[in-house]
Amino acid sequence: MSSRWLFPAIAAAALFASVAAPAFAQNVPSAPAADDPDVARIAAAGHSLKWNWTPPGKSERYGHAEVLVNAPASSVRAQVQDFGHYKDLVPSKFKNAHVIAKENGNTDVYMQVPILHGMLTLWDVVRFGPSKSVAPGVDVVEGHLVRGNVKEMNPIWTVRQVDENWTLLKFDLLLLPNIPAPQSAIDEELRDAAMQAVDAIHDRAQGNPRWVAWNGK
Repeated sequence: MSSRWLFPAIAAAALFASVAAPAFAQNVPSAPAADDPDVARIAAAGHSLKWNWTPPGKSERYGHAEVLVNAPASSVRAQVQDFGHYKDLVPSKFKNAHVIAKENGNTDVYMQVPILHGMLTLWDVVRFGPSKSVAPGVDVVEGHLVRGNVKEMNPIWTVRQVDENWTLLKFDLLLLPNIPAPQSAIDEELRDAAMQAVDAIHDRAQGNPRWVAWNGK
């Protein structure tokens, strides 16, 4: 099976919206803390960032992306936890995506995506735990594979309050198919999918598709 057929569907299966990189707007009255190294990194780029890495405590390579959002952390976290509307992020590719169970603060989300022109369907059930505070102003929402026809699935959202108006959103994604594929192909799809995810949440939390910048570029 060609990895070029498989991985675009993987990107969709992992909760991502196909959106363009956000553009800049000007004349924002408040700016995030420029002395924050994470903020400074994204500010220097002028857009969301993506790469691959192995997060601390993990053994596999994840796709990573991060973006600044001109919205309170509570608003960003609400979008991350809006599991019932994950299908709306990419309606053209999801065959199915909906909440199937809620218990003790956990939410099970079933996702189904056809590939190879409908000849094969990827599906999984991911259990998202409640938001956990891991440091002052930093919350993590993580999902784990319950079952499916994929080898592994581990999405991790990190929502960090920069100030009352700005939030730093990070997303780490692991999705391993049962079908052998080159690591380079997996890396590319995971980092692209992670960036599409943070950009989609960014747009929803801000209420518009433009990247509100503080430096007027």
